[in-house]
Amino acid sequence: MMVSAGDELRIGWIVVSVAILLWNVLLSSQISRARRQSPLFLAFTSICGLFVVPAALIVLAAGTTPTGRVIFLVAWIWPLVLLCYVVQSGYALFRRYVTSLLAVPIFVYNCVVFVAAVSSYASRWMDQLPAPLVGAAVAQAGALGVLFGREALWSPWLVLLPFLSPAYPAVWRISRTVRALIAVTATAAVVLVVTEYPRAVYAAQSFSTFGSERLQERPRGDFAIGLRIFPSLDGAPAPLPLSRDLALADSIGVRVVSVLLQPSGAHALALDSLEASLDIIRRDSVQLLVTLGYDRDDASKYQRDPSGYLDRRVALIDRIVRRLRPDVLVPALDPMDAGRRALGNVPAAWWHAYLDSSARRAHALRPRTRVGVAVSSFTPDDSALYAWGERTRGIDLLGFSLAPSFGGGTSLADRLRLAERWMRSSRKGQWIWSARAYPRTFGEANQQRAIWGVLTWATRQAKVRGVVIEGASDYEASVGLRDPGGRLRPVVATVTRARAAIDETAEGR
Repeated sequence: MMVSAGDELRIGWIVVSVAILLWNVLLSSQISRARRQSPLFLAFTSICGLFVVPAALIVLAAGTTPTGRVIFLVAWIWPLVLLCYVVQSGYALFRRYVTSLLAVPIFVYNCVVFVAAVSSYASRWMDQLPAPLVGAAVAQAGALGVLFGREALWSPWLVLLPFLSPAYPAVWRISRTVRALIAVTATAAVVLVVTEYPRAVYAAQSFSTFGSERLQERPRGDFAIGLRIFPSLDGAPAPLPLSRDLALADSIGVRVVSVLLQPSGAHALALDSLEASLDIIRRDSVQLLVTLGYDRDDASKYQRDPSGYLDRRVALIDRIVRRLRPDVLVPALDPMDAGRRALGNVPAAWWHAYLDSSARRAHALRPRTRVGVAVSSFTPDDSALYAWGERTRGIDLLGFSLAPSFGGGTSLADRLRLAERWMRSSRKGQWIWSARAYPRTFGEANQQRAIWGVLTWATRQAKVRGVVIEGASDYEASVGLRDPGGRLRPVVATVTRARAAIDETAEGR
């Protein structure tokens, strides 16, 4: 299987993280055996070495619903362990157990990591956090974004690990080299975070512009609020997401449910199971929106035989339409963003041929199914794809995936303005295929404001027919309406209020 550049970067990150954990554990053991320092310092050093591995596993597992529901309530262990690292490195600096060239960068770095962890943890329990505290988490995400891009905003796997401060002189040359490397790494990380911090604080504050906006009445009843349910499916939905997500969709009263299928999950048995699972909710006139995503090995399949890969995906579209009978079909998840990450640099002509073939097949099987094209990155390539969709007869709907980037509310507002500009000359119906925010990074209050801002903007656009809120729960990304522990985030009340207001104006016409 071909490994993409993004996968190589993640593998490298895992290798480095494991090396840091081993460094902390082995160094803690050596310091404790030496017993040259005070009992208090040795106690903190032992705690750091003993708990860093289980604490790291806890913070990783607590980031997603499949694993987080079991250990989410003990996620406080991670900031507590980081506090021990701050004390240990600060004690080593104060008592001059190690040269300042190493002790200062490690201490400052540990403080930065600790404050960001406190911000992320506190956002789960406090609706309103001060912008300077939220800015610490946003600045850390911005530093990680230098390597990982926007994935740093939502990925539960990108965690900065602390460094234990050595408390004895380096004897071996390799030890001195490793210490120098750690000092340089810590310094670079601190510089990146400090550089990002002013912009991060502004980004956290900039969501406030969305809080006072009002929904536009849609008396014709031509506007729907939807919810994406389940993780991306590579088979039949698991029992927990099935029960929780359908119950949440029903309690909110959404008129659209959206599912994302991986090609490996579009086999007959899985589709039959999904169709049966959604049967009850679809009886209540709830529309089904299906998006076809990508498998991890799709890049190698495409490169071996682009034409054959196109034919296989069109065959999957055939099977999806026959089995699920979707009301809306998006044959490709964000081709110029997620598609590019999954497949590489695919020529625009290939996307045009695939989307056109998919639309023809879907309309031949079920004329009522509307076929849509999704854009999300607002690049020139996205603009060209949007223009192609506008002039292509088989494409019924155009739409956008909307989310803030590192600029917070300002970046989201910029995307809304771009989307509005692109829609002006369009004669087709528009959808927001995905509206998301990042509560782990920007805080849950800003998640509320961002979703409310997208909803109020969308209701003012007469061509927009619906908005799909991204994520009933935190599955692959920290974006959901329910946190990994099962608690409903405050944004649920925001979505429910918006849905009720829209329904009231429709009923009163």
